[in-house]
Amino acid sequence: MLKEMYQQLKQKFSSESGGNEEPQQPDKSPASLSTERIKAVVAELNSASTTFSEAGFIMDQLDINIGLSSHIIPHFRQLKEISPEEQEQLLGQLEANSIIKFVLISLFKSSNMKSLLDNTDMFFHHVAIDISTAPSVCTVFKREYSVADQFENTRH
Repeated sequence: MLKEMYQQLKQKFSSESGGNEEPQQPDKSPASLSTERIKAVVAELNSASTTFSEAGFIMDQLDINIGLSSHIIPHFRQLKEISPEEQEQLLGQLEANSIIKFVLISLFKSSNMKSLLDNTDMFFHHVAIDISTAPSVCTVFKREYSVADQFENTRH
């Protein structure tokens, strides 16, 4: 969106200054998520709340970063664990190239990482999934006391 605005301003400046440049089209590269595409992804994430719930997760935060490389980052907390058989069944109900299938696979793999920190005072807190041209998954572990301290400070 910002890049499109920049291109429009550049085109307007060029035509006002007598430049004979060809009008430039907005960037359609994969790095540039259009407003329509962002709306579609957000709608798809919101409509999948029942699927996320069946998988044992809830989307509790959604970050949308707009820029030259836009990012949609849903954050999930795990409410319950489901069996590997239930995971496979749920994944089998989704389209092959669906964003929701990618999200669920990421959530299941991230929740399996809990065993890495079994003998520590860290626990599995949440998962943030960056949906962009270079998708990534961030599994967040926190110390129990840091979450309790934060809760005490923010409770009204």
